Amino acid sequence: MWTSLGAVTEPAGPRATSGRFWAIVLGAAAGLFLLGFLIGWFAKPTEKKTSVSPHEDMKAAFMAEMKAENIKQFLYNFTRLPHLAGTKENLHLAQQVQAEWKEFGLDSVQLVHYDVLLSYPDDTKPNYISIIDEHGNEIFNTSLSEPPPPGYESVRDVVPPYSAFSAQGTPEGELVYVNYGRIEDFFKLEREMGINCTGKIVIARYGKIFRGNKVKNAELAGAKGVILYSDPADYCAPGADPYPNGWNLPGGGAQRGNVLNLNGAGDPLTPGYPAKEYTYRLDKASAVGLPKIPVHPIGYHDAESLLRNMGGYAPPHSSWKGNLNVSYNVGPGFTTNYSTRKVKMHIHSHNEIRRIYNVIGTIRGTVEPDRYVILGGHRDSWVFGGIDPQSGAAVVHEIVRSFGKLKRKGWRPRRTVIFASWDAEEFGLLGSTEWAEENAKVLQARGVAYINADSSIEGNYTLRVDCTPLMYRLVYSLTKEIPSPDEGFEGKSLYESWYKKNPSREYKEVPRINKLGSGNDFEVFFQRLGIASGRARYSKNWNVEKYSSYPVYHSVYETYEIVEKFYDPTFKNHLTVAQVRGGLVFELANSVVLPFDCRDYASAVSNYAHIIYNLSRNHEEELAAYNVSFDALFSAVKNFTEVAARFHERLQQIDINNLIAVRSLNDQLMFLERAFIDPLGLPGRPFYRHVVFAPSSHNKYAGESFPGIYDAMFDIKNKADQHEAWEEVKRQISIAAFTVQAAAETLKEVA
Repeated sequence: MWTSLGAVTEPAGPRATSGRFWAIVLGAAAGLFLLGFLIGWFAKPTEKKTSVSPHEDMKAAFMAEMKAENIKQFLYNFTRLPHLAGTKENLHLAQQVQAEWKEFGLDSVQLVHYDVLLSYPDDTKPNYISIIDEHGNEIFNTSLSEPPPPGYESVRDVVPPYSAFSAQGTPEGELVYVNYGRIEDFFKLEREMGINCTGKIVIARYGKIFRGNKVKNAELAGAKGVILYSDPADYCAPGADPYPNGWNLPGGGAQRGNVLNLNGAGDPLTPGYPAKEYTYRLDKASAVGLPKIPVHPIGYHDAESLLRNMGGYAPPHSSWKGNLNVSYNVGPGFTTNYSTRKVKMHIHSHNEIRRIYNVIGTIRGTVEPDRYVILGGHRDSWVFGGIDPQSGAAVVHEIVRSFGKLKRKGWRPRRTVIFASWDAEEFGLLGSTEWAEENAKVLQARGVAYINADSSIEGNYTLRVDCTPLMYRLVYSLTKEIPSPDEGFEGKSLYESWYKKNPSREYKEVPRINKLGSGNDFEVFFQRLGIASGRARYSKNWNVEKYSSYPVYHSVYETYEIVEKFYDPTFKNHLTVAQVRGGLVFELANSVVLPFDCRDYASAVSNYAHIIYNLSRNHEEELAAYNVSFDALFSAVKNFTEVAARFHERLQQIDINNLIAVRSLNDQLMFLERAFIDPLGLPGRPFYRHVVFAPSSHNKYAGESFPGIYDAMFDIKNKADQHEAWEEVKRQISIAAFTVQAAAETLKEVA
C-alpha cells in the first residue's frame, strides 16, 4: 500500500501491535505450507506432459471426432436423386442440410436465396446432332440421353447431356475437327494450315482447358456451332473397364457443363451485384458471358460416327489423334464419297430466371467474433454428383457435425466460423458469387480466409493442394500431423507420402502446391475480394495418368457406387481430406496469431517476377526498341521481401497476452491478400482484380501469375500496332510494381 505525499501517518498503537502479531502468525503458516508443497512436488514421480495447450487438446478432439463411416453415409444420402440447381429436389436437399446443421448445434443456419439466370433443355424438343444428305434427310442422329447405370433405371428428372447457356439454333455446315479447341489449335489451323473456320461447325474434344474457353475460341474463329465430345484418350484410363465394371466413361456417356465466359461476374443479368428481388437486371440479349452460337456435348460412340468419314487435311501432328478408330482428319467436310453430306445441330435449350438457395451456418467466435473463417462447397449437381460435388458436401457435413460436437461440450472458436452449402456452382459459381456480392463490404472488412470444399476425390494417389502462398507453411505443418492413408506409408505422415509422390518443382524439399485458378467457388473470395483462400482434395498421379479430370466427370455415371467400389472403398481418403480441410479451418479460426507466413508470399512473388521476365526475353529486340524494363518490379519485390522478413521477426517477439498488439499484427496479415487487389481489375476482366494471380485468359481452370503482364505479352508478335502493344506491357509492369510496393507498405511497423 503506497502512502500519498502529505498524508498523516498514524502512530503505532495497540491496533498496530496486534496487526504485527497476526502478520507474523500468518507468515509462518504460509511458509510451512509452501515448504510442504515443495517437498510434495519434488517427491512425486515426474509425469510426461501430454497436453501442449487447450488449443492442441481441442484440435486433437476435433480431428478424432471425424469418422470415415459418417462421410460414407452422408455421401449415400446426398446421391439418391439428381440435385440440379433451380429444381425442387435441390431445394429439398438445402432444407435437409439446414435441418441437420441445426441439429449438429450451429448457432444459426439460414437459407439465403437469389434469382439468377439458369439454362435447361426443352422437354418437348430434345437437343441432338444429325448428319444430313443433300436433300436434308437425317442419315444419322446422336443419342438423346445416356443409358442409365444399373439400379437407376427408374429415377426421374435426369437431365440429358447439354451445354448450359448454349444459344438456340439449327445451323448446318461442313465439319472441322479442331483438336482440343485451344487457342494454339486454332492458330495451327488458321496460320499454318490455312483452314478458315468461318461458317463451319467445329468438333472439339474435351480436356486440357475449360469448355467455355473452347467455345469462345470457336466463336472468335467464326464457327457457327460447336460439338464437344469425350475422346477415350482423355476420358478412359488404360486397363480400366467402362462403368459399371470399372471406372471409365462408357461410350454413351457425355459431359454436361456450362459454356459461359463470365470472368467472375456471377449471375449474367446482375454482374457485380446480388441477384435479389430489387436488383436491376440486364435484358437477356445483353447478359454477360453467354455464347452466341449453339453448343452440344456427345459421347465417343456418337463422335466416332461423326468423325469416321472426315476428309480434307490429315491431322497436323500425332498429338491431334485420340483413341477412336478414325483418321482424325481435320476437314473441312467429309471424304469424296460423302462430300455432299453436312452436319446439322438441333439445339432448343432455353435460359430462364429461377430461385437458388445457399445454406449458411455460423458458429460465433469468442474473442474475435468479427473475424470470419469460411468453409464452403457446392451442393448442386448435374445428375447424382457421386464425386462432384457430393464427395465434398459429405466431408463438409462431417466437419460441421464435428465442430458442433465440440461446441455442445462448451468449446467455441476464437473467431467466427461460417459454413456454406452453395447452390448453382455448375452454372457459373452463381450461389457463392451472389452471396459474396451481397456481403462484400463485411467480407472485405472481416474475412480472414476461405477454404473451398468441392469434390474430395478425383483420384486416389495423393493429396493435391492449391492455395495462396500465405497458407503454404500452415498446410505443410498441418499435413505433418495427419497420418497418411496411402499404402506403403503406414505409420508415416500425410506430408511424407505427399512429398514423396509429388515434390515441388519450385521449392526444395517440400510437396508441390499449385496456384489458384478458377472453376470453383473460391473465385469471388480470392480473385475479386482478396481473401486468402485454399483448397485440398485427393488426386491422381498427374505425371502418369494423362486422361483429363476423372473419366465419368459430369455424366450420369457419377454415382455413390463408383466411389464406394473403385475410388475409395474404405473412405480413408475422404477422411484425410476432411482432416485437412477441417484442420485448416480450425487453425485459422482458433490460433491466437494467424498462421499466415508473409515470407512465403515474398518468395512466390519473386519467383513469378523472374518467370514473367524470362518470358519477356523471347523478345530481346523489342524490349530494347520500346525501352521496356522490369527494374521497378524487381525493386518492389526486393522491398517486399525485406519488409516481410522484418514483419516476421516482429511477429516472433509479440506478447500474446497483449490483445491489441496481437490484433494489430493479425490485421496486417489478414489484409495482406487484400493489398494485391486492384480496384480497376484486369483489362477486359473487371471482376478479376488480383494483380499476382488470375485464372488464365485461355483456360479458366488454370492459374496465371502476373496475369496483366502475361496477357499483354501473349501472341504480341502478331499484334498489328507493335508500339501500342509494348506500351501496354509497360503499363502492366508499372501496375504490378506499384501493387507489390503498396503491399509491402501494409506490412511495415505501424507508426
